[in-house]
This record gives sequence, structure tokens and C-alpha cells, in this order.
Amino acid sequence: MSTWFNYTATLKILVFGLLVGALLPALFAVGVRVGAAGAGSSSAATTQRRPVLTALSWSLYAFVLTAVIVGVMYIARDFIALHTGWFILGAKPT
Repeated sequence: MSTWFNYTATLKILVFGLLVGALLPALFAVGVRVGAAGAGSSSAATTQRRPVLTALSWSLYAFVLTAVIVGVMYIARDFIALHTGWFILGAKPT
């Protein structure tokens, strides 16, 4: 381990960046695909909707949206704590 470069922190940042940068868009894409399958086919005269697949797609959207909101709040936790007094997500009182 070098005193100039922290390999452990760099590896953690790389893994987290790959997970967030690839996993969340992939989950959103899976939600779109599952939602399209849940809507039924447009070529048939009568379309059969699948409510389970529609609910699954909406839950994937909700998960992705929650992860994005929590990530933004984590980045802005000190700003939120300073202006509102709410010490959330590990913000420390000054």
C-alpha cells in the first residue's frame, strides 16, 4: 500500500460506480421490458393484460427512483442538515 495512492478506496469507488452506473439503468430497462410484456400484444384482436408483470415493472421503477433519491440525499446530506436541521444519512451536527 502506497502512502500516495489508496488502492482500497479506489477499488471501492470503482465497484460502487460500476454497480450504480450499470445496475440501475439495467434495472430500468428490465422494468420497461417487463412492462411491455405485461401490457399484452397489440397484434391480437383481444389483448390480455398481465397485472403481475405490470406490478413488477412498477416496483422496479420505484426501486430505481428510490435509489436515485437516496443517492442524491446522501450527497447533499450536509447541506440538508445545515438548512433544515435534519441530520439524515450520517450527517453530523456541527
